[in-house]
This record gives sequence, structure tokens and C-alpha cells, in this order.
Amino acid sequence: MRLSFGTKLSYGIGGLADNTMYTLTGTYLLFFLTTVVGLEPAIAGTITALGSVWEAICGPIVGYSSDRIETRFGKRKPFLLFAAFPVAIVSTLLFTSIDAGYGFKVVYYAVMILLFWTSFASFFVPYMTWGSDLTDDYDERTVLRSYAYVFNQLGMAVGMVLPTMIVDLLVSMGKTVETGWMTVGLFSGVCAGGALLICALTNKHSDIKDFKKPETKEKILSAKAIKGMFKEYLSILKVRPIRFVIAASVCYLIANTIFSSDRVYYLSYNLGFSSNTISLTMLVITVAGIAFVPVVALLANKWDKKYVFCYGIGISGVIMMGLRFVNIDSLPMVILVCLVYSVANTCYWQLMPSIIYDVCEVEELCSGEKHSGAVISLQALSESVSMAVGFQLLGINLSLAGFDAELAVQTDSALNWVSNNFTFIPGLFMVILVFAILKYPIDKKVFTRVLDELKLNREGKEKDREELLKILGVKK
Repeated sequence: MRLSFGTKLSYGIGGLADNTMYTLTGTYLLFFLTTVVGLEPAIAGTITALGSVWEAICGPIVGYSSDRIETRFGKRKPFLLFAAFPVAIVSTLLFTSIDAGYGFKVVYYAVMILLFWTSFASFFVPYMTWGSDLTDDYDERTVLRSYAYVFNQLGMAVGMVLPTMIVDLLVSMGKTVETGWMTVGLFSGVCAGGALLICALTNKHSDIKDFKKPETKEKILSAKAIKGMFKEYLSILKVRPIRFVIAASVCYLIANTIFSSDRVYYLSYNLGFSSNTISLTMLVITVAGIAFVPVVALLANKWDKKYVFCYGIGISGVIMMGLRFVNIDSLPMVILVCLVYSVANTCYWQLMPSIIYDVCEVEELCSGEKHSGAVISLQALSESVSMAVGFQLLGINLSLAGFDAELAVQTDSALNWVSNNFTFIPGLFMVILVFAILKYPIDKKVFTRVLDELKLNREGKEKDREELLKILGVKK
């Protein structure tokens, strides 16, 4: 199904919300908790990891619910509308520095991070799943995600480029650093919430045809439903292509979390960059990401998205590992690292959602029913788990290396590990990803066969599909 420009644009706007929140926390939350709030790196890492684990719990519940809920607005849209205002409020509270004892601070930010990821999970999986509902065309899905990725990059500008500029501007006006960060949280939350409202209210596509209000209201999260949810997820995980996609996603997102959170430390402590220079380097990543969108889309259409995804990220990983042995001590060298990272980042965020959409049809072929929300929530779960692992790894190795936020000049050991986290370690995880995605069996040719088989199934026609299931690595 080909989509109109208006539908693609409307859907794409929603991408600003998820990347604003994801990038803001991924880049600055650990830094904010350690250098502004004053928490120990290991404690701050545990709090941020706790939030990601909590989102991993919420995501599957929301995905399962969005597959079953039916309203006159459709299955996915109500979740976006519901989340818009909480997103703005909780983002502000999370980046508010409170004047309290150490123990109370730990509890406060632990609660805020749970609320933050609850609001994020409330819209992220339904939003992502909505894309699979809009079209089942292999290449059109890549185009649709290209629109979303452009707005992802604008969200990255809000959550990654502007924060240090906002803080620096307010400090120059006589405001405190704490006020600056609270303003960052408010501004980012309002942008994310507004994007959700625009996406939900302007996209006229309905994923429920001829809606009729049910006579009895089904309890989506009853004890019976929860048992069915676990059973459904276990069944989905038996589909081999899904396991390879999740493995690849975990590898990249650990790399992404470590790189994104560490770069503020590297630019601030290893190189001593000012806030404006840090914003400039963040801007390079954003602009490069947008510039690479048409290139990645063109290559994916020509060579198949699976291979562009694999080699784009893999080659970037090798280069980043090699850059650890080069002296990165100037703005041009930092920009080079950012450009290499941007290639991998564009390949992941532009192509991975499209890849996971394709897996939804494979799961439907295996189970006989479509569970798009559940499938995509598993990929979202992998994002949450990998963020938790990445935050925890970064927090622990900074603590072990002797990083101390109260010191203007860090020890050689601390600076060395900050450098490792900026290049070699993210690059290593990117390279590991290649081994997982090369085993992923779906390309355009295989996906076309899956769609043909589904069409026959829906028409009540039987066909020997043993060869196709063998290719997919799925047992009868």
C-alpha cells in the first residue's frame, strides 16, 4: 500500500517525541545526576538503569493492550493522546534539581525515572506499531521510516543539541545551572507532548474498519489476559528471525547508550570544550543524520535494507575501534568521530523499525494471527534492556576508573576510560551486531514470498510452505 505525502508527514512528526525523550536522557541524565545533583556515578547509573528496566516491563504490557483495545479512534492513536500531557510534566520534574538530603534525592530521582519511562512506554510501542499498520510494502516501510527519522533528528536537536545552549544562555542571564536544566526538561517535554498531539490529531488513518462499540467491556489486563500475554510472548520468541533482530538491536543500543552518555564527559573533561562547542558537535550529529537519510534510503532500495543495515553499522564500528588509537584532541577529530557514529545511527534508526515491521508478517504466518504491538514491544524491550546495561556499564567503569565530578581535572585512569567509552567500546558492540544480523533470513525476495503466503491463507487456500519455513528457520 502506497501512502500519501500527508500521511507520511503526519506519522513522521511523532518521531520527534520519542527521540527527544530518548536522546535527552541518553545524553544528559547521567551527567545531570552526577555533576548537577551530586550523585555518585554508580548510584546514578543504577537509577538510570532502573528506569530502563521499568520501561522494559511497561512496553510489552502496552503493546499487548494496543493489539486488543478497540475505540472509535483506532487501536494506537488513543495511547498517543493519553501520553502527551504526562510526558511534558514528568520531563520537567526529572530534570529539576531538588534541595534535599542524599537519600531523599536517590528516592526522588528513582521515582521520577519510573514515571518518565512509564509515560514514554505509553506512546512509543503504539506509535511504532502504527507504522506497520499503515503499509505492508517492503520499500514503502523504509520510506515511511525515513520521514520519521528526519523528525527523529529534529528531536535529537531538541534533546541533544539545545540543552547545553539553553543552560549556558540562562546562566549568562544570571540564572542558576539548576534553573537551566529544569528549563531544558520543560522545553523538551512540551516539544515531545506537542509532537504526539499533532501526530495523533492530523493522521486520519484508522486501523479499525467499521468500528462498533462492543456490548461488553473486555478487561484487557485481567488475570486470564496476563497469563495469555506471557504465553503469547513466549510463542513470539520462538520465531527465529525475531531473536536475531532482538540480538542485533541489543548490541547496537548498548553501543549507542555508552557513546551518547559518555561523549559529554569526553568533550567536557578530556578536551575541556565549552558549552557552545559541545552544542556544535551535537549539531554535527543531527545535521549529518538528516543528510544521510536519502543516501540510506537510496542504498536500501538498491541493495536491500538488511545489507545496508549490516555493513553500514559494521564498518562504522570497525572505524570507531580504530579511532581509539588515534589522538582525538581537536574539534575536527571529534567531528570525524561524530560523522562515523552518525552513519551507524542513521542505519539503525531508519532501517531497524522497517525490519521489525517485516517480522510482524512472519509472526502472523507462524501463529495465524497478527500481533504487531506484541512483536514491536519485544524490540522496544530490547532497547530498554540495552539502555539499562549501557548505563550500568558506563556508571560502573567510571566509578572504578576513579571519576570524581567534584574534580575539575580528572585522573589519567578516569580520562583513559572516558576515551574508551567514546570510541572502542561502542565500536566493538557495533561489530558484534554484524554476526547477529547476517543470520537474519529476511530480505525483499523472502518477504514477498511471506506476503504471498499470507494472502493465500486469508483466502482460505492451502499451499506447501515447508521450503519457506525452512528458509525462515521456523518449525511447523
